[in-house]
Amino acid sequence: MPSDYFFTLPIYGVVKQTKNNRNLAITFNWGKCAHYRTYGQAKKKFKSMIEDQLNSVDKIDGKLIISYTYYAKKNGTDTDNFVSIVKKFFQDALVESGLIYDDNTNYIIESREKFGGVDRDNPRVEARINIAS
Repeated sequence: MPSDYFFTLPIYGVVKQTKNNRNLAITFNWGKCAHYRTYGQAKKKFKSMIEDQLNSVDKIDGKLIISYTYYAKKNGTDTDNFVSIVKKFFQDALVESGLIYDDNTNYIIESREKFGGVDRDNPRVEARINIAS
C-alpha cells in the first residue's frame, strides 16, 4: 500500500461559462452565492472530472493528512477562496467513491494548504494524501 496519494484537482471547467463567455472558477465566493442545484451540479461535474484518478486508487485506510497546493492563474489571488471549495468537493468525492469511510476528524486528522505559484496555462489544486504514522 502506498504511503501517499497524489491528485490533480480542477478549478476551471466545473461551472458553466457565463453569458459573456467567461470561464468561472469554483471558489468559496461562487459557492456561497450559487443556487443549491447549480452547486450540486458543479459538485457532480467535479467528481466526474477526477473519476479516473479516483478509480486508480484502492481504499485508503488509516488517519489521513491532506496537503493542498494551489497553482493560480494570476498572482495576488486568495488561496483559501479557491482551496476551500475544492477541498470540500474532493473530500466528499473520496467518501462517495468509497476510498475513505468518512471525511470527519476520525479519518482526516489534518489538512493544510499553500500557494504553489502561478501557472497561467494550468491553474489547479494538487492534493497529496499521507497516512499518518
